[in-house]
Order: sequence, then C-alpha cells, then structure tokens
Amino acid sequence: MSATRLLVLGVVRAFGRAHGYQVRRELISWGAEQWANVKPGSIYHALRQLVKANMVGAAGVEDSDEGPERILYEITDDGETEFRRLLGKALSDADAKPEFFGAGITFMTCLPRRTVITYLRHRLSHLEAADELLATLRRNDLEEGRKPEHVWELFEWWVVEAQAASDFTRGMIERLEQGAYTMADDAGGGAPFGAPASAPPGAD
Repeated sequence: MSATRLLVLGVVRAFGRAHGYQVRRELISWGAEQWANVKPGSIYHALRQLVKANMVGAAGVEDSDEGPERILYEITDDGETEFRRLLGKALSDADAKPEFFGAGITFMTCLPRRTVITYLRHRLSHLEAADELLATLRRNDLEEGRKPEHVWELFEWWVVEAQAASDFTRGMIERLEQGAYTMADDAGGGAPFGAPASAPPGAD
C-alpha cells in the first residue's frame, strides 16, 4: 500500500482544492520525505494516477507568479472512498510498513473515534499473535540447538521490535479511549486535523 497515495488524497481533501505544488509544499513541511519516504516526484506521479482513476478531478486553475497557471484538484466520491479504505488499511494491518502506518496515524482524526479504536484493536490482535509465535520459534530453535548461539541476538531483535509495536498500539488505544485528540465525531471540540475545508463529495 502506498503512503504517498494516502497522504496526497488526505492533503487534497483537507484543502478542498489544491494544486500539485501546494500538496508538495504541505507534505515537505511535515517532514514526510524523511518519515514516509515521500519524494517530490512521487507526489506529482500520485496526483496523475489519481486523476486517471477519477479519484481527484480538475477544479479550475490558479494564477502563478512563477510560471503558467496551476491546475487545482479536488477529491471525488471515488477518491473519498479510496481515502477511507487506505486509512482503514493503514491503521488495521499489522504488516503495514512504518511509513504507511505513519500516514494512517496522520489522518486518523478524520475518522470517528470508535472506528479508529476498532481498526487498532484488529492490528493489536495480529501483533500479539505474531509476538507469541515468534517467542515460541525462538525458544524451540535455540533450545534444540538448531541455530548458532549468536543467532539469539537476531531473534531478540525481532522479539523486541514486535513487542514495541504491540505496546505502542495498545497505548494508542488507551489514549483514544480516554478521549485524547479531536476526532471526526467529537462535538464542540473544533475541527479535527485533516478535516476537509468543505464537505467532501457524497457527504450528508
């Protein structure tokens, strides 16, 4: 799954209308090139692919002092569906790459609180199962002498990483259950981060 695709859709959605340079500038300001491996060229490529898939559409042009007019894009109904699908996948998939999970965290406030908690509980259940399996493999392989002694360090690294992922996800769930952050369905708390500048297509 593409973190870039999710981030680009989320930024266009949040702005209501945005041109490619605006999307690029926003993501650069978040440091997304470092934590999500988002390259400037990949942003424009993602926009072109989203246009082809009818997930964003042209919504006019904007004058530019630096060159030709810039095409403004807005999210479509199909784009809104894809945004929510990718967001759910990023938050629930225990095998999601760190950059994709990070993109999901960035825009999780666009969803209702219970929805995000449900996604994270799904992620946690798979992480915990993987923790248990890994610990069993480590114990069996090393106790039976099927691996060189120093390979214990490799198993230990995997176990520590897996436990850290579980602990972090468990902590996220607890913070959300305690009311942390302004989510899409919170009343009176102001607009959540990533909320569209205007109602997204298909909204009631």
